[in-house]
Order: sequence, then structure tokens, then C-alpha cells
Amino acid sequence: MKTEAHAGRWTLADLIDFEVELARGVAPDPHERMVFARDVRPRLPGGDERARRRAGLRAWLERRRADAALAPGALWLRGLRLARLLLFGLMAVSAFALIGGLVAGNAQAVHVIVFAGATLVLPWLVFVAVLVARLAGRRTGAGLEAGVGAVTALAGRLGGDASRTAALRDARLLDSGGARVFTSALSGTLQWGGLGFATGLVLAFAGALLVYDVRFYWEATPQTGALVERVVEGAAAPWAWAWPAARPDPATIEASRARFAEGVRQVPGGAAVVGPWWRFLLMALLVWGVLPRLLLLAATEWRQRRALAALDFQAPRHRALWRGLTAVERGAVAPAAADGALVLDVGGHGVRGADVRGFLLRGLRVNPEADHRVNVLDDEAEAAAEAALGTDPDHVVLLVEDWGLSPRQAASLQARLRARLGPRTPLTWVVFARSEGRPAPPAPAHLERWTAFIDGLRDPATEVAAYAPER
Repeated sequence: MKTEAHAGRWTLADLIDFEVELARGVAPDPHERMVFARDVRPRLPGGDERARRRAGLRAWLERRRADAALAPGALWLRGLRLARLLLFGLMAVSAFALIGGLVAGNAQAVHVIVFAGATLVLPWLVFVAVLVARLAGRRTGAGLEAGVGAVTALAGRLGGDASRTAALRDARLLDSGGARVFTSALSGTLQWGGLGFATGLVLAFAGALLVYDVRFYWEATPQTGALVERVVEGAAAPWAWAWPAARPDPATIEASRARFAEGVRQVPGGAAVVGPWWRFLLMALLVWGVLPRLLLLAATEWRQRRALAALDFQAPRHRALWRGLTAVERGAVAPAAADGALVLDVGGHGVRGADVRGFLLRGLRVNPEADHRVNVLDDEAEAAAEAALGTDPDHVVLLVEDWGLSPRQAASLQARLRARLGPRTPLTWVVFARSEGRPAPPAPAHLERWTAFIDGLRDPATEVAAYAPER
């Protein structure tokens, strides 16, 4: 089983397969937990609980996959590739139509300002408008859901088991960090459309130059001649040093100005005028059309990889699966009961580490070494607890009564401990009830509230455990 460092690297297909498995309501059974403890846990990376969780869940997913070639993730990616191909082709066809209208019409005379505006300026204005709208927060989750749903529908048409398509629809793909991953994937799809448009412009324009006797001109007020020269010079700056012939000089620009004689537009021709303009426009389409789209595609792929690398699997369903696989045992704890634990009596209920020592040894595999009270009206007790925290304990166990959840106080204590200990020290909130003055298993309703609270902290190194005397 692959559980080395690279096993923690998730792909989009992995994420989809993982969420589909969870949507099916899977729950680890005792045999699966035994296999996980025997084969997976010893090979997980040490120290960082987030890395352990990513690698461990990835290893669990590999064992659950029956046929990776026909897995829902692979099916969805087929749909994504089809969507990109269709969008690329549709935009390329629209680019051919646009070039045909600009070049073939008007007796094959191309107004260079109109040409540049329609092929370069307008598409980028639309892109900037969409980007500004997204940054302004006008994008809603409905658009993302629609995009994922459309790709899912395409995936269903590509074949495969109908149950896989249904599972894709049921999976909570956009929860937690998944939304960022799918946003990047769909943004890349839109960039494929942009690339199709830019590529179509280049191919159509090159074909028109071979077929038609194209002439180039511009017309504006006399005062705009200098402006046209500056725009052309700036646009050609990236390639003018290597191909000077692809930058019309001021004389060429002036010679290509359209003039009217007896009410008829006179469009200049000749190789001296036509050559610099077609080379300039072709390079402009490549440099300011195709190249930026390629860079944006690379950027969306990079963002997708970053989003996948940032997945922390801290949603309640993820934590519940990890809790089931590890059977309450914290991933950052050594396999043997070697770690010493600082036990904190939260609220001063009087239960000490010695009272639950058997459970801590067998259930959490930690050995209670010191007891202190916190969240009590006793300055000396609080000072002693603070000093104990300063010794950098291997593990901290917080004993809490099941009925005593105060989210504000508990969150404040959690923040205080994290600020004191750092992000990696394991914290386990052990929830118990009282029966005849002794610790007992917590009531299910109270445990559910505590679990929801701890899961809501989204802290990889913080867990909740129900006290169980028999353990």
C-alpha cells in the first residue's frame, strides 16, 4: 500500500472518488480498522497531524477503489475533457466567423483599429469585467454548482454505470475545500474556451492572408495619428527587437491612413504598406491573444494543485471517518503507550487522570503523568496549569462532563492552549458522565454536541473521545 510522502498528494479524481465513497455512507468496520492499524498507521508521516490525515485517508481510498479506470473521478474527468473540447471548438468556430466578417467583407480591406478592437480588446474587456465581478463578491455558489452539474451530466452521457453518475450527483463535492478545487478546474475550462478563440483567430487570419488580397487601413481624426503610432509601438514592444519588420513605422502608419476623394474611401495597397500590418496583427494575435491564455491555463492548473494541497479534511464527515479508522487513537501518538499526557480537569469536577488511567492507556495510548485544573476560580490552580503547559507535554487530555459544554468558554480554552503549545501538540477532549460518583460513558445527545463543537474547530490535532470504562 502506498503511504509514503507522495501518497498524500491528492488529485481531482481522488477527491471525487473520496467524496463519492463518503456519500455512500461507508463506515469502517473492525476488520478495516485492524488493517488500517496494522498496514497503514506505522507508515504514516510523523509529527504533522494534517499530513498524517491526508496520507491515511489517501491510503484508505486506495483500498476502497474497486476499479480505478471506471471510478467516478475518472468518469467526471472524462466529462471535463469533453466540456473543454466542445468549448474550445465552439469558440474556434466563432473566431473563424469573426475573421471572415472582418477580412472577407468590405472588399478585403481591413480596418486595423476595428480588427484589433474586435479580436483583442473586446475579449479582454469581457475577461476583466468577469474578474472584477468575482473579486467584488458577485459570484454565487449557484454558478459553481451549475458548472459541476453540467460536467456531471456530460460524464453520464459518456457511459459507465448509472449508479456512478447518481453517486456523483449525491456527493458533496463543493463542501469544505472542494469548492476551491472545482472553481480552479472550471476556470481552466473557460480558459480553454479563450484559447480556442485566440487560436481560431490566428488560424483564420493566416488562412485569409493566403486566400485573399488583403489590404489594411485606418481612419480617424488628424489628431489621433500620434496616438495610433504610440499604441502600435507599445503593442509591438515584446517582439520588435527580434522582428522589426513586424512593427509598422510612422511612415507606414501614415501611408495606410484612408483618405476620401470625391466621397469615395481610398484604401492604400502595396507590399510596403500591407506587409508590416499583417505581420504586426499576426504577432499581436499570438502575443496578446494566445500567449496570455496559455499563461492563464498554467495559472489555473497551479491554483488547482494548491487547492488540492490545502485540503485539510476537517469537515465533520471527514473527521468522523478518520475517528472511525483510528478508533479514537490520535495519529500523532506513538504506537505504544509511551507518551506522557498532561491531564486538565476542565471546570473543577474532581476527576483526575488516575480515575481514567485505564481508558487513557488502552484507548488513547497515553500515560497520565500530571493533573491540573483549568477554568476554575482559583488563581493558584490556573498558574500551576500554565506552568505545566510550559513544559511542552507530549499530549494534553481535557476531561469534561458531558452536560457542561459552554461553546464560548471551551473555544477560549482551546485558543489559549493552542497559543501556548503550538499547532502540533495533540489535544483530546474526553467527555464523560457521572454514575454513582464515578466516571461513566457520556449521554449520546451530549456527546453529539461535543463532537459537533470539536469538529467545528477544524483543528487536525484536536479530537474528541467518549469515555468508555471497558476500554
